[in-house]
This record gives sequence, structure tokens and C-alpha cells, in this order.
Amino acid sequence: MRQATFSIRKVIQNGYTFYSIYTPAYLSPTGKKHYQYFGTKAEAERKRAELIASTRTESKITDLSNVQIRDAQRALERLAEHGLELTLDRAIELALPVLRSSGRKITVDQLFQDFASAKQNDWSDASKRAFNTSAKTFLRRWSGTLISTIDGDDLETWYNSTFPSSGYRAHELRTIRPAFSWAVRKKLIHESPYSRMESIRIKRKPITIYTPEEAARLMHSCPFDARAAFALLLFAGVRPKELTRLTWCNIRDGYIHISADIAKTQQVRNIEMESTCAAWLDSTGPHEPNAPICPPDWIRRARAIRAAAGIHSIPDTPRHSYASYHLAAHKDIGTLKANLGHAPNSDTLFIHYRAAATPADAERYWAILPPSAKLADN
Repeated sequence: MRQATFSIRKVIQNGYTFYSIYTPAYLSPTGKKHYQYFGTKAEAERKRAELIASTRTESKITDLSNVQIRDAQRALERLAEHGLELTLDRAIELALPVLRSSGRKITVDQLFQDFASAKQNDWSDASKRAFNTSAKTFLRRWSGTLISTIDGDDLETWYNSTFPSSGYRAHELRTIRPAFSWAVRKKLIHESPYSRMESIRIKRKPITIYTPEEAARLMHSCPFDARAAFALLLFAGVRPKELTRLTWCNIRDGYIHISADIAKTQQVRNIEMESTCAAWLDSTGPHEPNAPICPPDWIRRARAIRAAAGIHSIPDTPRHSYASYHLAAHKDIGTLKANLGHAPNSDTLFIHYRAAATPADAERYWAILPPSAKLADN
């Protein structure tokens, strides 16, 4: 490309003398040729020197076509319109992660497959089933869609129209959102479409617990072979799914040992056994160490036993009852969290259980004993 000379021309007009410098279009910031005017030749000479020095120190500019120069100017104007005081180099630096991720042709189907493969050793069987179920629902709408093209507003509209209850929507969000967060960490996308969605507020219902009279009626009316199972639910707070995996070898030394293969969260814990629970377990006699706690056909039988006792069959009510009456009796949140398998920083106990039962109710609850047994000090 030719070197500009920026020649100075003397102009006399209406009795006034001034000096002009011509700048060709390929060096003009506007992409159009233009003239600059000065009152003295000395001022014009200084400006000419600046322009010549500029073309030498920024020689790369001279390699650009007029179209490229105009394109760069338009890009700077667009940045300015949005209040972004950035150089083109800085703008490109910020945009590159987005451009790189959007260029990857990863579909939702492929993302779910890769995410499940990466997490297979970390998930419990229940977590795998939950993800697979939610993924099938998600793919009925988004199968074949590139993850880089999913818009957060469209996603939110779909969730609101597909899952009418806030609890259902929250569950589906919790299950699928980690896959997109994983995609961000793996630089498959720049930003998760979930990041701009409104959070879902769930109106939680008060927990349900058995009254001491209901718990006593259940324990005293249940068949002999179901005593131990109901005792662990009501007086140790064992989760229903964990109960079905327990054998008598997990009951020893005053504790219920919940191993990783039994626990819902795969976290080992030892539940301190209350004397009430121990009394009911002792009343069932000796057992083979590897014998299961639950009798055969447990789910159906447990439902029938509760119905015969005249109490409802909400699965978590025994665990809620244990937590409420334990907290009312002992006021020991630390021990109760450990027994329940809650994280140390969890506020679930404070929110749900601190006012659920009175000390007087707790005293009656922990006094529920098998026939001819005496309550030991708790």
C-alpha cells in the first residue's frame, strides 16, 4: 500500500490565509477522505509530522483495506453505543470464550450422555434413576438441540408449562441443572441457560408427626416380626429406604451403623440408640447377624399395618416424629444432625422441628415401651 505524504497546502480565502492537510480515505478513521485546517504553517507542520509518525509506528493499519477499516470503525461505534469503553483487542479477548463454546456442536443428548458417564461412580442408584427419568422428560422437548442455542427464557417458559407445581419444577431443575453447570466447567458452553432463570420458591407445608398416642397404637398393634422395623423408624429416625437395606449385624454396641452402601447420601453414620429403641429391639429376641430387619413384602405389609392402626402412611412421618421428639427431649441439635445424617451447616432442624413437639409430648413418646419392659434413663 502506498505511503501517504500528508502534503500541506496554502489556502487564501476571503482575505484569510490558512493551511490544510489532506488525509486519504484508507487512513481516515471514518473511512472517508477529509481535510484538516490550521491557522499557521507551523501548526500544520507539527500535525503532518504526527501523522507520518503514526503511519510508521502503526504500519499494520496500512495493510488493511478500506472495508476492513470501516468495519473496525463500526465495531468501535457499536461498543460505544452500549457504553463499553473497550479496544477491539480487548473486546475480542472477552468474546473468544463465547465464540469457542458456541462453535462446538454439542447436543443436549450428547451432554446428558457424557455427564452421566462422568458421574456414574459418584451417584447412588436413586440418583441415577432420578437423572434418567428427568432427562427423558427434558429430551422430549430439547432432543437434538445444541446446548449453546438454548435460551434461558425459553427454558423457563417450558418448565412453567410442563410442571404445574413449584415442588415438581424445583425437583426437575435440581436434577438437570448440574449437567449444564458441568458443561460450563468443561468449557462446552460459556454460560448455563439456567443461570438467568428466576429461582423457584416452594411453599413448604408443616411437617407431619405422629402423636404419642398414634405411635403407641402402632407399636402395640403391629405384628411381632414388624416390631424391629417400626422401632427403627420411630425411635431412631432411619430413612425408609435405608431400613430395607439393614441387617441385624448393623445393630451393635448401642448404635445403628449406617454404612455407605446403605445411606441415602453414601455417607457413613452411627445413630446413637435411645433406650426406648433398644427395648423394642431386645423384645424381638436374638437374630442371625445377616438376617434382614424388615420382614418379607415389607412395603405392602407396612402400609397395611399402619392402616389397621388407624394412622396415615406418609413415609417420612416416623422420621419427622423421631426428630421432633428427640429435639424436644434433649435439645441437642448436634447429636440429632449426626443421627439423621444432616450436614453440620444444615438449618433443616431449626426450620422444621424446633416447635413441632413439646417436652411433655416428648416424655410420653419416649415412654412407649414393649409389654413388661421398663424405661431406662434416656
